[in-house]
Amino acid sequence: MRLDRSFFVHLGLLVVAALFAVLVWTRDKTAAALSTADVTVWAGRAEDVERIAFEGKSKTVVMEAKKDKEGRYFVGTTERRPTPPADKPKDDPHAHEGDAEHDDLPAEPEPTVTTKTFISVSAGNKLAEAIAPLKALRSIGRIADDRASEFGLAEPEGTLTVKLRGAERKLVIGGATPGGADRYARDEATGEVYAIKGDIYRDLDTAESRLFERDLHEWKDVDVTRARVVAGDKRRELTRSGDEGKKFWADPASPEQNDETVGNWMSKLDRLRPSEYMVAAPEPKEVVVRVEYTGRSGDIGFLELVKGPPGASGKPDYFLLTERTRLYGKVPSSLAEQVEQDVSALVK
Repeated sequence: MRLDRSFFVHLGLLVVAALFAVLVWTRDKTAAALSTADVTVWAGRAEDVERIAFEGKSKTVVMEAKKDKEGRYFVGTTERRPTPPADKPKDDPHAHEGDAEHDDLPAEPEPTVTTKTFISVSAGNKLAEAIAPLKALRSIGRIADDRASEFGLAEPEGTLTVKLRGAERKLVIGGATPGGADRYARDEATGEVYAIKGDIYRDLDTAESRLFERDLHEWKDVDVTRARVVAGDKRRELTRSGDEGKKFWADPASPEQNDETVGNWMSKLDRLRPSEYMVAAPEPKEVVVRVEYTGRSGDIGFLELVKGPPGASGKPDYFLLTERTRLYGKVPSSLAEQVEQDVSALVK
């Protein structure tokens, strides 16, 4: 059968159109990917971050980078203060001056400021990686002052200040993007507005929970091969035996026999978690017990439980220190007391 020449013409046009559509789709997709990946607010490396500070409406968060033989970590401080009522600006001392109705009212107490110290290792380093270099989801560009409210920048949530190798960069955090997951932000140095990942703001806004270090050690339970328990002038060596997933503690003299008393005590010790960190070591303090852990390659860490002076309850507070926490952290007294009571049966 003879095909009409117009058929081939239309077929050729169809092929050309299809190729053009594919090229346009691929180009647009590639351009979109590049625009997301290549929008750099500022350059830098996580290891160059020296300080992270966030000044919010009712909070201040400061994180100072530190480094020791165990690696990089952050010492953080949060300061929370009450948000002033909307109908009474906190900076207007004459709001009711001459108002007879309020002349006899007692003076309002000074607002309570709550300050907490915390250690951040994994979460702190992850935050540093997110802000150096700081990558934006997209660039909005510069906006006129009368459009600031559209992006939550007329009354921003706060200001992020990052110190990178001695130089400071500032980012004003605005409102949430459509969907609420991310945030608008303005680079103070350039005036450019961006959409950035919301995790940065959420980490700093709730630093006491999201950045607070709760892990006592970097290593895992399966990495431990031996332990030494020291209480006063007494000590006991322990060995870790069993197959992976079924590990148990035993006496070195009988490594295949599971010592349940030791195992239960070590489990209580592992459940201790700091609820807050101390700027300085408690004084006076009494060392309840120190446990030194060994792995296949040698010493891998320690845990020291101490008893401090009486707290608000009238009973002594307990604190622990490990190679990862760096600072003494307050732990629940009820569980710490059990550890203390049982240590005499463990170390004879």
